[in-house]
Amino acid sequence: MAGMLLAAAIVLSPAPPPRAPAKTEPWAAAIKRGDFESAATLLQRLVFEPARGSKPDADALKQLALLYVDGKGVEKDPVLGCGLLRAHAVAAATGPRATAAAKRGAQAIVDRYCSPLSPIERAAAFAAMSCPRVGLQRGATVALEPGWTIQFNDRSATVARNGQVREQPLAGNVLCRSQVLLVRHSALSPASHGREVRHVIELVTVQSGWHGATLSREMVWQLYEVRGLALDLAAVQRWQDTGSAWPAPPLPDSLAHGANFSVQPSGEIEYLIPDEPPRKGTVASQQAVR
Repeated sequence: MAGMLLAAAIVLSPAPPPRAPAKTEPWAAAIKRGDFESAATLLQRLVFEPARGSKPDADALKQLALLYVDGKGVEKDPVLGCGLLRAHAVAAATGPRATAAAKRGAQAIVDRYCSPLSPIERAAAFAAMSCPRVGLQRGATVALEPGWTIQFNDRSATVARNGQVREQPLAGNVLCRSQVLLVRHSALSPASHGREVRHVIELVTVQSGWHGATLSREMVWQLYEVRGLALDLAAVQRWQDTGSAWPAPPLPDSLAHGANFSVQPSGEIEYLIPDEPPRKGTVASQQAVR
């Protein structure tokens, strides 16, 4: 009789509620259907625009890194991929799901993708952990004149002229946590005889950040003049808007078509950006800054 009561109790007991399906991240769904560009945008927002006080998700760091390593949905960048994988390893070792197995797995993937890089590239990957930069190819060189070049690095620029080399940091960490939208060189003819050609570099970046509950982005136009081995910041203009920086917003027509420059007889450079209202300014003559 007792056995019959036990059987009845088992039959009459309510069935346990069905387990809720595991939540699928939107970026994971995009990767599954092969839409790597959409997945990259979603991951970039999670990694580069985390809410104030929060840290990027470890899984997002890893998946975005692999997209950069493979060049899927983004321009291939194994250095940035390595930096993101190092950041993933840190998150895997300190996050709420940290286990010995997770730490070993994260380190194994770092070794797999970072070991093939050169020592210089691995050093750049360390910088990319805290200061990622997108859109400016590492090692790309702008030729000013024969024997005179400038190269933009992660947070600095290297000017070489006739065998002499000088590296200097860029003002305001303009390349830190940013997308580079434009690098443009202009050689400006002097207004009078006996003066040297002036070389200026326009650099346009976009950065984003949270201000309270609002995500905003800032597009920054910087004008540099190359004077010998020195790179002088000559002018800055800013455009601010609400919204994400991923994907990168298009350049305003005023920047896409280029600023207008004119060299005055005094040696000053006047620039004009045909915005509404126009943005303009003056760069001092070379003699004035010596």
